Amino acid sequence: MAFLLYLLALIALATGTAAIYMALIKPFPVEWLYYHYFIRKPIVWTIFIGTVIWAVWESSQKGTIPLWSIIPIFLMGLAIALAYKMHQENAFPAVDFPAMADDISNLPMVDNMQLAIIEYDGITKAYPLDYVIHHHVINDRFGKYIVALTYCAMCRSIIPFDVTDIGPLFVGSFKGSNMIVADRKTKTFFQQATFESIIGKLHPHSLTMLPFQILPWKEVKKLNPIPLVAEVTEKDFREFQLPIPGIWKNIIASESTPGLPTKDRDKSFPARTHVVGVVDKLAKPQLVYLKEELLKQGIVRNEDLDIFLVAVSNTVNGFKSSLKGRLLNITLNSSKTLSDSSSGTVWNLRGKYISGEIEANLEPVALSDEYWFSWKRFHPTSKLIRV
Repeated sequence: MAFLLYLLALIALATGTAAIYMALIKPFPVEWLYYHYFIRKPIVWTIFIGTVIWAVWESSQKGTIPLWSIIPIFLMGLAIALAYKMHQENAFPAVDFPAMADDISNLPMVDNMQLAIIEYDGITKAYPLDYVIHHHVINDRFGKYIVALTYCAMCRSIIPFDVTDIGPLFVGSFKGSNMIVADRKTKTFFQQATFESIIGKLHPHSLTMLPFQILPWKEVKKLNPIPLVAEVTEKDFREFQLPIPGIWKNIIASESTPGLPTKDRDKSFPARTHVVGVVDKLAKPQLVYLKEELLKQGIVRNEDLDIFLVAVSNTVNGFKSSLKGRLLNITLNSSKTLSDSSSGTVWNLRGKYISGEIEANLEPVALSDEYWFSWKRFHPTSKLIRV
């Protein structure tokens, strides 16, 4: 009987931790992760409760508690805790409809903190990335729409999706060194980097990415009007950690790409080389730039796509080069504004009209600022442009 209880304890532990090792080991198919999401809790609880009932019955029959059963029962209880704590859904709990700050001057942010800025349905909101990383998913309302801002810490891909038709998202799992998101209604799994469903009731289905921008806090404060900013506290900017403490620093400081074997990785550049990819539908095939080269240039034009990229304070944003049928010749001013030398029109860093002849906002282009290994993993046919 002791052998059976220890065997059940091992099964419970294997089930409770499977969200981690099946996500990291390539041979385990993502379908297993999907079904594991539904069965992990019933399995570990059934094993635990069944064993406790047996122990109570055994005690009533023999008048003494079988002390040798304490260790396997303890291991089964540990498996229950791990089934909750070690799953990505609980390790990185999504936030639904966060409060916006009434007074941004009280927010505990420093000038170089980066914020994701989303404008949709006439509403503009900003979210500090050092806050988003702890949750991986922020669901919020923009008028009649629901937007899910997703942030995969491992590959640094930051993507907002319009999820009005399917509802809020949460972190469903992790595969290929990129997070998998899922909708709460149907639990359909989506690969964040590709926007495509993998398995579930909604499959096949594609998520719709929204253009957005990333700017440092010192520039966001200068915007007019200033966007709504998520209410954050010092606790929201705590040091980021994975469920296993200390391992995150070791991963970031190395060439390790958990979930993506070295042999499957493009080694043209170090794994965590920062790149900026053009994910907008106008780019066919998609293009990617080395972020370091963009930062040195400030303004980079791509005549083939009729776009230009603006690099300021370690952030890069993109816009179309033509506006109202006119080709723009954009320069970056010392005041951190954009101006068209031919018309004298001036815009802020978000492309919003300030003054001049062309009374219109610049049209944003969807970009992804992420790591090289992740970009090449999910955009293998993209073209690298050297500045």
